[in-house]
Amino acid sequence: MDAFRRGRRRVHGSCREQGIALLGTLLTVIVLAVMAVIMLNTLGGSPSGTGTTTTIPGATTATVPATLESGAQEAAVSACRANYRAIEMALADYRSLNGLLPAAGAAWATAAANGGPYLQVWPESARDYSIVWNGTQLSVIPVRGASSHGSDGTSSPQSGCFAA
Repeated sequence: MDAFRRGRRRVHGSCREQGIALLGTLLTVIVLAVMAVIMLNTLGGSPSGTGTTTTIPGATTATVPATLESGAQEAAVSACRANYRAIEMALADYRSLNGLLPAAGAAWATAAANGGPYLQVWPESARDYSIVWNGTQLSVIPVRGASSHGSDGTSSPQSGCFAA
């Protein structure tokens, strides 16, 4: 009978060995659970269900405008500023290639002459603003509000793109 009990211990191990194996398994499960929580929080999920989220570094966030009209206003300002910058870059490219600024108007930007075209089309938005090149200065002329000359405008007081 003693031989049977000794053999049985060898197969199943001692109580101490079983406890150590159980502890190792428990620690592995805990480490995996912590890693899963970290991964979910990094991806923006909320394993607790409280509705909290964490921001991913380097990600951009968008805010919802208060009203549809203010959203349209923000879109018009953003479009105007982007168009203004595109024309500024086209002017800088023209000047670097030709050594002088182009003539007034928009034809220089879309023509194949003098290293062009610099733009596929001249950006226009007749509803909110127009951007004008007079041969020496780039101007933003909004439908309502003050014009800006030599910049895309100011937010206070509103002028140029910010008044669009």
